[in-house]
Amino acid sequence: MKHAIRTGAALVSEAVWQDLRASLTADRPDLDCGRVLHELGAFANWRGAQLPLTAPPSQQEVERYLAACSAEHGSHLAALKLHRIQSAACVLWGMPYASMIAIVRRQRQRGSETKTQSNEEPLRALIARLPEGWRAGLGERISCGPGNRKQKWSNAHLRAIAYALLRWIDWCDNSGFVVTPSGVAFFAYARDLSEDGVSSRSVGDYLGRILSGYASACDPGFRNMACDHVIAKLNAQGKAEGRPTKTGEQLVGASAIFDLGEKIIDGARALGPRDLFVARDYRNGLLLLAAAAVPQRARALSHFEIGQTIRLLERPYVQVSLPGTALKLREHEKHKARYDRVLGNPVLWDAIDEYKRVFRPLFDNGSALFPSLLEVGGKVSAQRLGCLAGNLTQKHLGIRVSIHRIRDNVATEASEELSGGGYIAPVLLDNRDPATTMASYDHAEGLRAARDHAEFVASRRSFSANLRL
Repeated sequence: MKHAIRTGAALVSEAVWQDLRASLTADRPDLDCGRVLHELGAFANWRGAQLPLTAPPSQQEVERYLAACSAEHGSHLAALKLHRIQSAACVLWGMPYASMIAIVRRQRQRGSETKTQSNEEPLRALIARLPEGWRAGLGERISCGPGNRKQKWSNAHLRAIAYALLRWIDWCDNSGFVVTPSGVAFFAYARDLSEDGVSSRSVGDYLGRILSGYASACDPGFRNMACDHVIAKLNAQGKAEGRPTKTGEQLVGASAIFDLGEKIIDGARALGPRDLFVARDYRNGLLLLAAAAVPQRARALSHFEIGQTIRLLERPYVQVSLPGTALKLREHEKHKARYDRVLGNPVLWDAIDEYKRVFRPLFDNGSALFPSLLEVGGKVSAQRLGCLAGNLTQKHLGIRVSIHRIRDNVATEASEELSGGGYIAPVLLDNRDPATTMASYDHAEGLRAARDHAEFVASRRSFSANLRL
């Protein structure tokens, strides 16, 4: 292997090679230094005598070298060669250059960031699948279109309405019912959905969307008391049955989730900023940390931007400032609403500070707190954040806990541990309806009773006395 790096020996002194090998061995004992030094020698030979190897490369120079390697060896091998150079870049040139090389690699492998469709385009394409006479009414509900702001729906809600109408039309065609909602048709549709395993709460939601969409798309002001009765009955059944996706096992405690996030971050810290996958682990740990410390919904977490919606004040204070568009509100309320909190959390402060300086630059030059692993300059969507949280808790805790369920854990723990927690929890979760959070408070009362009973039994079991017989 010593012979292999002689390609750059005339341009790089033996002392530099020895110092670099010693530094790499100390910093990255798991690294195959011979292969890394070989690639550095090839890079030094390519750039020539004009620049010493110790001089940091520009982004244009790295891009030219990658293009030359791709032409000679193919894109896959060229990416591997650049990855080995990136492994030594932290020691040789510094962290910013390692980040820059990582970005160049990803841009070449994944292609430059493509222009994505606006949120409006796929929504209009979905509405176009409905009957022609229905499209204008739903099109007026698109949030960015002209018209009365109070009549606008969010894109997510409008998408759910459109899908519900499409399924309703298909069911009516196959079942012989007319598409005009009626109590008889709703009852039959609800029965079919229930037989397919759909919960009463979900069935009620589907029927409500159909009724709302039909009144907007086909017959403004349409009302049917029988339909309202079927939906109300299903909603009552749903409350009695509870949510099938929420189980008592998922109440692992917000502190346990916060501690898990800190544990994952500590594992990434121990490895150091060696590559993108370690940075990914740090990001994932920070997701659990933030979700437990700032119990917002996934859509809000997807708006977290370092220096913008997330600001580090004097340690340990972290300011979270979200626009109304990130919150669960009616569309016409979003333009004037905000979520603004200052948290005193030294663990979260230190994690974000280190992430911003050391690990975040390995993704790209952006500021998103949860950047995409696949798309340079992109960020993880709200839906994907929920999936990540579930995957992480399933792997480490043995139970899948979604981001929304983490909010329930925060409410339950606050209700159980804080004085007057049942009334503080709605403020923590930013719930508009206190009754939503009181469900967690009631559950916490049950947990407290069970815990007190267990402690009493344990104390009696451990009680010892000298009995006089």
